[in-house]
Amino acid sequence: MSSTPPGGCREDSPRVAEARSRAAERAARQAARMHLVLWGVLIFTIASVLQSRPHPGVRGEGLAVSLGLAGCLLSLAVAALSHRPRKRNPEAATIALSLVLGAGGNALAYLQPSAMMVVPVSAAVALLFARLRPRVALLPAVPLSVAIMVVTIRTGPSDNAVQSGVADALLCMVLGAINVFARQARLRHDQTELLLAELEDSREAQARAAAVAERTRIARELHDVLAQSLSALSVQLEGARKLAERDQVAPALRQLIVRSGELTREGLSDARQAVAALRGDDAPVVDQLTALVGRCRRDLALPISLSVTGQPRTLAPEANLALYRGAQEALTNAARYAAGSPTSVVLSYTPRATTLTVSDQGWAASTGDDGEAEAGVPVPPVEAWTGGGNGLRGMRERIERVGGRTQAGPAGQGWTVEMEIPA
Repeated sequence: MSSTPPGGCREDSPRVAEARSRAAERAARQAARMHLVLWGVLIFTIASVLQSRPHPGVRGEGLAVSLGLAGCLLSLAVAALSHRPRKRNPEAATIALSLVLGAGGNALAYLQPSAMMVVPVSAAVALLFARLRPRVALLPAVPLSVAIMVVTIRTGPSDNAVQSGVADALLCMVLGAINVFARQARLRHDQTELLLAELEDSREAQARAAAVAERTRIARELHDVLAQSLSALSVQLEGARKLAERDQVAPALRQLIVRSGELTREGLSDARQAVAALRGDDAPVVDQLTALVGRCRRDLALPISLSVTGQPRTLAPEANLALYRGAQEALTNAARYAAGSPTSVVLSYTPRATTLTVSDQGWAASTGDDGEAEAGVPVPPVEAWTGGGNGLRGMRERIERVGGRTQAGPAGQGWTVEMEIPA
Protein backbone atom coordinates (compact mmCIF):
# COMPACT_ATOMS: atom_id res chain seq x y z
CA MET A 1 0.00 0.00 0.00
CA SER A 2 0.97 3.63 -0.31
CA SER A 3 3.26 5.00 2.34
CA THR A 4 2.48 8.22 4.11
CA PRO A 5 5.14 10.43 5.64
CA PRO A 6 5.19 11.05 9.39
CA GLY A 7 2.29 13.16 10.46
CA GLY A 8 0.08 11.90 7.63
CA CYS A 9 0.17 15.32 5.95
CA ARG A 10 0.59 14.11 2.38
CA GLU A 11 -2.40 14.87 0.22
CA ASP A 12 -3.48 12.20 -2.23
CA SER A 13 -3.80 13.00 -5.91
CA PRO A 14 -7.32 12.78 -7.41
CA ARG A 15 -6.43 9.45 -9.04
CA VAL A 16 -5.15 7.94 -5.77
CA ALA A 17 -8.11 9.35 -3.85
CA GLU A 18 -10.47 7.71 -6.33
CA ALA A 19 -8.66 4.38 -5.92
CA ARG A 20 -8.99 4.63 -2.13
CA SER A 21 -12.67 5.46 -2.51
CA ARG A 22 -13.29 2.37 -4.65
CA ALA A 23 -11.39 0.25 -2.11
CA ALA A 24 -13.63 1.58 0.66
CA GLU A 25 -16.70 0.74 -1.40
CA ARG A 26 -15.52 -2.84 -1.93
CA ALA A 27 -14.85 -3.23 1.80
CA ALA A 28 -18.33 -1.90 2.54
CA ARG A 29 -19.93 -4.37 0.09
CA GLN A 30 -18.02 -7.28 1.63
CA ALA A 31 -19.07 -6.18 5.11
CA ALA A 32 -22.69 -5.88 3.97
CA ARG A 33 -22.64 -9.48 2.74
CA MET A 34 -21.25 -10.62 6.09
CA HIS A 35 -24.00 -8.66 7.86
CA LEU A 36 -26.67 -10.47 5.87
CA VAL A 37 -25.10 -13.82 6.77
CA LEU A 38 -25.03 -12.89 10.46
CA TRP A 39 -28.69 -11.86 10.44
CA GLY A 40 -29.53 -15.15 8.73
CA VAL A 41 -27.59 -17.07 11.38
CA LEU A 42 -29.44 -15.16 14.10
CA ILE A 43 -32.83 -16.12 12.68
CA PHE A 44 -31.75 -19.73 12.16
CA THR A 45 -30.45 -19.97 15.74
CA ILE A 46 -33.72 -18.71 17.19
CA ALA A 47 -35.78 -21.14 15.10
CA SER A 48 -33.51 -24.10 15.85
CA VAL A 49 -33.48 -23.48 19.61
CA LEU A 50 -37.25 -23.05 19.80
CA GLN A 51 -37.81 -26.31 17.94
CA SER A 52 -35.47 -28.34 20.15
CA ARG A 53 -35.62 -29.55 23.72
CA PRO A 54 -35.23 -28.43 26.41
CA HIS A 55 -36.94 -25.11 25.60
CA PRO A 56 -35.61 -21.82 26.98
CA GLY A 57 -36.80 -21.15 30.50
CA VAL A 58 -35.90 -19.55 33.82
CA ARG A 59 -34.87 -22.65 35.77
CA GLY A 60 -32.45 -25.48 35.42
CA GLU A 61 -31.55 -26.52 31.89
CA GLY A 62 -34.09 -24.06 30.49
CA LEU A 63 -32.21 -21.18 32.13
CA ALA A 64 -28.90 -22.47 30.69
CA VAL A 65 -30.51 -22.62 27.24
CA SER A 66 -31.81 -19.06 27.68
CA LEU A 67 -28.36 -17.80 28.65
CA GLY A 68 -26.67 -19.56 25.74
CA LEU A 69 -29.29 -18.22 23.32
CA ALA A 70 -28.92 -14.70 24.74
CA GLY A 71 -25.17 -14.82 24.28
CA CYS A 72 -25.54 -15.97 20.67
CA LEU A 73 -28.21 -13.39 19.78
CA LEU A 74 -26.45 -10.48 21.48
CA SER A 75 -23.09 -11.15 19.84
CA LEU A 76 -24.70 -11.76 16.43
CA ALA A 77 -26.69 -8.53 16.64
CA VAL A 78 -23.69 -6.44 17.70
CA ALA A 79 -21.50 -7.96 14.97
CA ALA A 80 -24.20 -7.47 12.32
CA LEU A 81 -24.84 -3.84 13.25
CA SER A 82 -21.22 -2.69 13.00
CA HIS A 83 -18.63 -3.23 10.29
CA ARG A 84 -15.89 -2.95 12.88
CA PRO A 85 -16.50 -2.59 16.61
CA ARG A 86 -15.98 0.97 17.73
CA LYS A 87 -13.50 0.23 20.44
CA ARG A 88 -10.04 1.42 21.21
CA ASN A 89 -8.84 -2.10 20.30
CA PRO A 90 -11.06 -3.43 17.47
CA GLU A 91 -9.22 -6.78 17.27
CA ALA A 92 -9.92 -7.53 20.93
CA ALA A 93 -13.58 -6.57 20.47
CA THR A 94 -13.95 -8.89 17.47
CA ILE A 95 -12.32 -11.75 19.37
CA ALA A 96 -14.61 -11.13 22.34
CA LEU A 97 -17.77 -11.16 20.18
CA SER A 98 -16.67 -14.35 18.41
CA LEU A 99 -15.81 -16.10 21.67
CA VAL A 100 -19.20 -15.20 23.17
CA LEU A 101 -20.96 -16.41 20.02
CA GLY A 102 -18.90 -19.61 19.83
CA ALA A 103 -19.27 -20.37 23.54
CA GLY A 104 -23.03 -19.83 23.35
CA GLY A 105 -23.28 -22.09 20.31
CA ASN A 106 -21.24 -24.85 21.97
CA ALA A 107 -23.35 -24.61 25.14
CA LEU A 108 -26.56 -24.91 23.12
CA ALA A 109 -25.09 -27.82 21.16
CA TYR A 110 -24.41 -29.61 24.44
CA LEU A 111 -27.82 -28.81 25.94
CA GLN A 112 -29.81 -29.43 22.73
CA PRO A 113 -28.07 -32.21 20.78
CA SER A 114 -30.80 -32.16 18.12
CA ALA A 115 -30.22 -28.48 17.26
CA MET A 116 -27.68 -27.57 14.55
CA MET A 117 -25.57 -25.33 16.74
CA VAL A 118 -22.59 -25.79 14.47
CA VAL A 119 -24.08 -22.89 12.46
CA PRO A 120 -23.48 -20.12 15.07
CA VAL A 121 -20.10 -21.65 15.97
CA SER A 122 -18.96 -21.69 12.34
CA ALA A 123 -20.31 -18.12 11.97
CA ALA A 124 -18.06 -17.09 14.88
CA VAL A 125 -15.05 -18.65 13.13
CA ALA A 126 -15.97 -16.97 9.82
CA LEU A 127 -16.31 -13.61 11.57
CA LEU A 128 -12.82 -13.96 13.01
CA PHE A 129 -11.19 -14.63 9.65
CA ALA A 130 -13.29 -12.01 7.86
CA ARG A 131 -12.15 -9.16 10.12
CA LEU A 132 -8.76 -10.19 11.48
CA ARG A 133 -5.43 -11.24 10.14
CA PRO A 134 -5.18 -15.03 9.75
CA ARG A 135 -2.54 -15.44 12.48
CA VAL A 136 -4.62 -13.49 14.98
CA ALA A 137 -7.89 -15.18 14.01
CA LEU A 138 -6.38 -18.65 14.25
CA LEU A 139 -5.81 -18.44 18.03
CA PRO A 140 -9.52 -18.29 19.06
CA ALA A 141 -10.79 -20.16 15.97
CA VAL A 142 -8.99 -23.42 16.78
CA PRO A 143 -10.45 -23.82 20.31
CA LEU A 144 -13.97 -23.06 19.04
CA SER A 145 -13.66 -25.63 16.23
CA VAL A 146 -12.22 -28.28 18.58
CA ALA A 147 -14.93 -27.57 21.14
CA ILE A 148 -17.82 -28.09 18.69
CA MET A 149 -16.17 -31.30 17.49
CA VAL A 150 -15.86 -32.63 21.04
CA VAL A 151 -19.43 -31.63 21.96
CA THR A 152 -20.82 -33.28 18.84
CA ILE A 153 -18.87 -36.50 19.48
CA ARG A 154 -20.11 -36.69 23.08
CA THR A 155 -23.75 -35.83 22.44
CA GLY A 156 -24.32 -37.30 18.98
CA PRO A 157 -25.45 -40.79 18.03
CA SER A 158 -22.81 -43.38 18.83
CA ASP A 159 -22.71 -44.88 15.34
CA ASN A 160 -21.54 -41.71 13.53
CA ALA A 161 -20.62 -39.33 16.34
CA VAL A 162 -16.99 -39.10 15.28
CA GLN A 163 -17.86 -38.41 11.66
CA SER A 164 -20.34 -35.71 12.68
CA GLY A 165 -17.83 -34.08 15.00
CA VAL A 166 -15.09 -34.04 12.37
CA ALA A 167 -17.56 -32.67 9.80
CA ASP A 168 -18.51 -29.81 12.15
CA ALA A 169 -14.86 -28.95 12.71
CA LEU A 170 -14.17 -29.11 8.97
CA LEU A 171 -17.15 -26.81 8.30
CA CYS A 172 -15.65 -24.23 10.64
CA MET A 173 -12.25 -24.53 8.97
CA VAL A 174 -13.69 -24.32 5.45
CA LEU A 175 -15.73 -21.20 6.26
CA GLY A 176 -12.67 -19.65 7.87
CA ALA A 177 -10.55 -20.41 4.78
CA ILE A 178 -13.20 -18.94 2.45
CA ASN A 179 -13.23 -15.70 4.41
CA VAL A 180 -9.44 -15.57 4.48
CA PHE A 181 -9.27 -15.93 0.70
CA ALA A 182 -12.05 -13.37 0.17
CA ARG A 183 -10.41 -10.83 2.47
CA GLN A 184 -6.95 -11.34 0.99
CA ALA A 185 -8.30 -11.08 -2.56
CA ARG A 186 -9.98 -7.77 -1.75
CA LEU A 187 -6.90 -6.35 -0.06
CA ARG A 188 -4.66 -7.38 -2.97
CA HIS A 189 -7.14 -5.85 -5.41
CA ASP A 190 -7.09 -2.63 -3.39
CA GLN A 191 -3.29 -2.63 -3.25
CA THR A 192 -2.94 -3.32 -6.97
CA GLU A 193 -5.36 -0.54 -7.92
CA LEU A 194 -3.64 1.91 -5.59
CA LEU A 195 -0.20 1.03 -6.97
CA LEU A 196 -1.49 1.47 -10.53
CA ALA A 197 -2.88 4.90 -9.61
CA GLU A 198 0.45 5.91 -8.05
CA LEU A 199 2.27 4.56 -11.12
CA GLU A 200 0.11 6.72 -13.40
CA ASP A 201 0.86 9.74 -11.20
CA SER A 202 4.56 8.94 -11.38
CA ARG A 203 4.44 8.65 -15.17
CA GLU A 204 2.65 11.99 -15.43
CA ALA A 205 5.23 13.58 -13.16
CA GLN A 206 8.03 12.17 -15.31
CA ALA A 207 6.33 13.46 -18.45
CA ARG A 208 5.99 16.91 -16.90
CA ALA A 209 9.64 16.86 -15.85
CA ALA A 210 10.68 15.89 -19.39
CA ALA A 211 8.50 18.66 -20.82
CA VAL A 212 10.04 21.20 -18.42
CA ALA A 213 13.53 20.04 -19.38
CA GLU A 214 12.72 20.39 -23.09
CA ARG A 215 11.14 23.80 -22.56
CA THR A 216 14.20 24.90 -20.61
CA ARG A 217 16.41 23.84 -23.50
CA ILE A 218 14.20 25.75 -25.98
CA ALA A 219 14.18 28.77 -23.67
CA ARG A 220 17.96 28.75 -23.50
CA GLU A 221 18.23 28.67 -27.29
CA LEU A 222 15.63 31.42 -27.72
CA HIS A 223 17.34 33.55 -25.14
CA ASP A 224 20.71 33.23 -26.85
CA VAL A 225 19.31 34.04 -30.30
CA LEU A 226 16.98 36.88 -29.31
CA ALA A 227 19.29 38.46 -26.80
CA GLN A 228 22.12 38.61 -29.34
CA SER A 229 20.07 39.84 -32.30
CA LEU A 230 17.86 42.33 -30.46
CA SER A 231 20.73 43.66 -28.37
CA ALA A 232 22.76 44.21 -31.53
CA LEU A 233 19.79 45.94 -33.15
CA SER A 234 19.39 48.18 -30.12
CA VAL A 235 23.07 49.16 -30.32
CA GLN A 236 22.76 49.94 -34.05
CA LEU A 237 19.66 52.08 -33.46
CA GLU A 238 21.41 53.94 -30.67
CA GLY A 239 24.27 54.67 -33.07
CA ALA A 240 21.78 55.82 -35.70
CA ARG A 241 20.19 58.15 -33.14
CA LYS A 242 23.54 59.75 -32.32
CA LEU A 243 24.35 60.17 -36.01
CA ALA A 244 20.93 61.76 -36.55
CA GLU A 245 21.60 64.21 -33.72
CA ARG A 246 25.05 65.03 -35.08
CA ASP A 247 23.85 65.59 -38.64
CA GLN A 248 20.76 67.46 -37.39
CA VAL A 249 18.31 65.43 -39.46
CA ALA A 250 14.60 66.16 -39.46
CA PRO A 251 13.02 65.95 -35.98
CA ALA A 252 10.44 63.43 -37.24
CA LEU A 253 13.17 61.06 -38.45
CA ARG A 254 15.10 61.47 -35.22
CA GLN A 255 11.96 60.73 -33.20
CA LEU A 256 11.29 57.67 -35.36
CA ILE A 257 14.77 56.33 -34.65
CA VAL A 258 14.34 56.94 -30.92
CA ARG A 259 10.99 55.16 -30.89
CA SER A 260 12.45 52.26 -32.89
CA GLY A 261 15.08 51.83 -30.21
CA GLU A 262 12.40 51.83 -27.51
CA LEU A 263 10.37 49.25 -29.38
CA THR A 264 13.47 47.08 -29.73
CA ARG A 265 14.07 47.19 -25.97
CA GLU A 266 10.41 46.45 -25.31
CA GLY A 267 10.57 43.52 -27.74
CA LEU A 268 13.62 42.22 -25.89
CA SER A 269 11.68 42.54 -22.61
CA ASP A 270 8.72 40.63 -24.09
CA ALA A 271 11.07 37.94 -25.34
CA ARG A 272 12.54 37.61 -21.87
CA GLN A 273 9.02 37.20 -20.46
CA ALA A 274 8.29 34.43 -22.95
CA VAL A 275 11.58 32.73 -22.10
CA ALA A 276 10.79 33.03 -18.38
CA ALA A 277 7.43 31.35 -18.99
CA LEU A 278 9.16 28.52 -20.84
CA ARG A 279 11.58 28.11 -17.96
CA GLY A 280 8.67 28.06 -15.48
CA ASP A 281 9.68 31.31 -13.75
CA ASP A 282 6.93 33.30 -12.08
CA ALA A 283 6.08 36.81 -13.30
CA PRO A 284 3.15 38.74 -11.76
CA VAL A 285 0.51 39.34 -14.41
CA VAL A 286 -0.52 42.64 -12.78
CA ASP A 287 2.93 44.13 -13.37
CA GLN A 288 2.93 42.93 -16.97
CA LEU A 289 -0.52 44.41 -17.64
CA THR A 290 0.47 47.73 -16.08
CA ALA A 291 3.45 48.03 -18.42
CA LEU A 292 1.35 46.91 -21.41
CA VAL A 293 -1.39 49.45 -20.72
CA GLY A 294 1.20 52.21 -20.39
CA ARG A 295 2.72 51.35 -23.77
CA CYS A 296 -0.69 51.17 -25.46
CA ARG A 297 -1.66 54.58 -24.08
CA ARG A 298 1.50 56.03 -25.56
CA ASP A 299 1.82 54.13 -28.84
CA LEU A 300 -1.80 53.41 -29.81
CA ALA A 301 -3.34 56.61 -28.44
CA LEU A 302 -5.99 54.60 -26.58
CA PRO A 303 -7.60 56.04 -23.44
CA ILE A 304 -7.21 52.85 -21.40
CA SER A 305 -8.10 52.25 -17.77
CA LEU A 306 -6.75 49.30 -15.78
CA SER A 307 -8.46 48.00 -12.62
CA VAL A 308 -7.82 44.96 -10.42
CA THR A 309 -10.51 43.45 -8.18
CA GLY A 310 -10.28 40.65 -5.64
CA GLN A 311 -7.31 39.14 -3.84
CA PRO A 312 -4.42 38.60 -6.31
CA ARG A 313 -3.09 35.07 -6.54
CA THR A 314 -0.05 33.49 -8.13
CA LEU A 315 -0.76 31.87 -11.49
CA ALA A 316 1.28 29.37 -13.42
CA PRO A 317 3.79 31.01 -15.81
CA GLU A 318 1.88 29.60 -18.81
CA ALA A 319 -1.35 31.15 -17.52
CA ASN A 320 0.35 34.51 -16.94
CA LEU A 321 1.73 34.50 -20.47
CA ALA A 322 -1.62 33.45 -21.97
CA LEU A 323 -3.45 36.32 -20.24
CA TYR A 324 -0.75 38.81 -21.23
CA ARG A 325 -0.79 37.77 -24.89
CA GLY A 326 -4.58 37.81 -24.88
CA ALA A 327 -4.59 41.36 -23.53
CA GLN A 328 -2.06 42.37 -26.19
CA GLU A 329 -4.27 40.99 -28.96
CA ALA A 330 -7.45 42.52 -27.53
CA LEU A 331 -5.90 45.99 -27.18
CA THR A 332 -4.39 45.80 -30.67
CA ASN A 333 -7.83 44.98 -32.08
CA ALA A 334 -9.38 47.85 -30.12
CA ALA A 335 -6.84 50.27 -31.60
CA ARG A 336 -7.39 48.86 -35.10
CA TYR A 337 -11.20 48.79 -35.18
CA ALA A 338 -12.14 51.41 -32.58
CA ALA A 339 -9.29 53.90 -32.55
CA GLY A 340 -9.72 56.51 -29.87
CA SER A 341 -12.46 54.55 -28.09
CA PRO A 342 -12.32 54.51 -24.27
CA THR A 343 -11.13 51.02 -23.38
CA SER A 344 -11.17 49.26 -20.01
CA VAL A 345 -9.00 46.39 -18.83
CA VAL A 346 -10.36 44.61 -15.74
CA LEU A 347 -8.42 41.84 -13.97
CA SER A 348 -10.73 40.07 -11.53
CA TYR A 349 -9.74 37.47 -8.94
CA THR A 350 -12.55 35.31 -7.55
CA PRO A 351 -12.40 32.11 -5.50
CA ARG A 352 -13.25 30.11 -8.62
CA ALA A 353 -11.28 31.80 -11.40
CA THR A 354 -9.05 34.62 -12.62
CA THR A 355 -10.82 36.68 -15.29
CA LEU A 356 -9.38 39.32 -17.63
CA THR A 357 -11.89 41.47 -19.52
CA VAL A 358 -10.98 43.98 -22.25
CA SER A 359 -13.86 46.07 -23.60
CA ASP A 360 -14.25 49.25 -25.65
CA GLN A 361 -17.22 51.53 -26.23
CA GLY A 362 -17.18 51.06 -29.99
CA TRP A 363 -16.47 54.61 -31.26
CA ALA A 364 -13.91 54.31 -34.01
CA ALA A 365 -11.96 57.17 -35.53
CA SER A 366 -12.93 58.41 -38.99
CA THR A 367 -10.67 60.20 -41.42
CA GLY A 368 -11.69 63.63 -42.67
CA ASP A 369 -10.68 65.39 -45.87
CA ASP A 370 -7.51 66.67 -44.27
CA GLY A 371 -6.42 63.16 -43.27
CA GLU A 372 -6.86 63.79 -39.54
CA ALA A 373 -8.73 61.31 -37.33
CA GLU A 374 -12.03 62.41 -35.84
CA ALA A 375 -13.41 60.68 -32.79
CA GLY A 376 -17.04 60.16 -31.98
CA VAL A 377 -18.11 58.18 -35.04
CA PRO A 378 -20.00 54.90 -34.48
CA VAL A 379 -18.27 51.60 -35.16
CA PRO A 380 -18.27 50.32 -38.76
CA PRO A 381 -20.44 47.34 -39.74
CA VAL A 382 -19.76 43.84 -38.44
CA GLU A 383 -17.57 42.96 -41.42
CA ALA A 384 -14.97 45.44 -40.23
CA TRP A 385 -14.77 43.68 -36.86
CA THR A 386 -14.11 40.22 -38.15
CA GLY A 387 -10.74 40.64 -39.85
CA GLY A 388 -8.81 37.47 -40.50
CA GLY A 389 -9.74 35.93 -37.18
CA ASN A 390 -6.25 34.52 -36.59
CA GLY A 391 -5.58 36.71 -33.55
CA LEU A 392 -8.72 35.65 -31.70
CA ARG A 393 -8.17 32.03 -32.64
CA GLY A 394 -4.61 32.13 -31.35
CA MET A 395 -5.81 33.83 -28.15
CA ARG A 396 -8.45 31.13 -27.64
CA GLU A 397 -5.93 28.35 -28.20
CA ARG A 398 -3.51 29.86 -25.70
CA ILE A 399 -6.17 30.14 -23.00
CA GLU A 400 -7.54 26.64 -23.67
CA ARG A 401 -4.07 25.13 -23.36
CA VAL A 402 -3.94 26.28 -19.74
CA GLY A 403 -7.46 25.00 -19.02
CA GLY A 404 -9.36 28.27 -19.48
CA ARG A 405 -11.99 29.61 -21.82
CA THR A 406 -12.42 32.71 -24.00
CA GLN A 407 -15.49 34.67 -25.03
CA ALA A 408 -15.37 37.49 -27.60
CA GLY A 409 -18.19 39.36 -29.25
CA PRO A 410 -20.14 42.60 -29.60
CA ALA A 411 -21.35 44.27 -26.41
CA GLY A 412 -23.68 47.16 -27.20
CA GLN A 413 -21.86 49.36 -29.69
CA GLY A 414 -18.49 48.06 -28.60
CA TRP A 415 -16.59 44.82 -28.36
CA THR A 416 -15.68 42.73 -25.32
CA VAL A 417 -13.11 39.98 -24.87
CA GLU A 418 -13.24 37.87 -21.71
CA MET A 419 -10.57 35.34 -20.74
CA GLU A 420 -11.10 33.10 -17.72
CA ILE A 421 -8.67 30.69 -16.10
CA PRO A 422 -9.95 28.44 -13.26
CA ALA A 423 -8.34 28.91 -9.85
